[in-house]
Amino acid sequence: MNFNIRVFIGTFLVSFALALVVFALWPEADLMLLLKMLALALGITLLSPFWYPHARGVKKGDAVTIVSNTMGGWLRGEALEDGRLGQEIRVLTENNKEIKCKISSYAGTFSRAKVKVNDEEQIVEVR
Repeated sequence: MNFNIRVFIGTFLVSFALALVVFALWPEADLMLLLKMLALALGITLLSPFWYPHARGVKKGDAVTIVSNTMGGWLRGEALEDGRLGQEIRVLTENNKEIKCKISSYAGTFSRAKVKVNDEEQIVEVR
């Protein structure tokens, strides 16, 4: 599971700000309601980095890491199509070669989405 810190921070800011705005505008709001809304905001924040990559998937233009099983290396690429885990998408390698790959993992904070080469003969150079 890839943890995405950008999603975590973004969700934290939005959910806590929303809880405070609702508290400020709700006429019958008391301290217990504020605590409950902040607890809900914290729960949403803690869960968001884990469900967000699955909701987003891989989008056209995303940087990906191309993994080759037989050659034991990797190559940088760019997704040419949107896709989900297990789906096949077209990828443009850093050598400007278009190949078909299967999405094996989503991007995290410090890692790109990983795709596996379907046909090993497509790859010319792997690191």
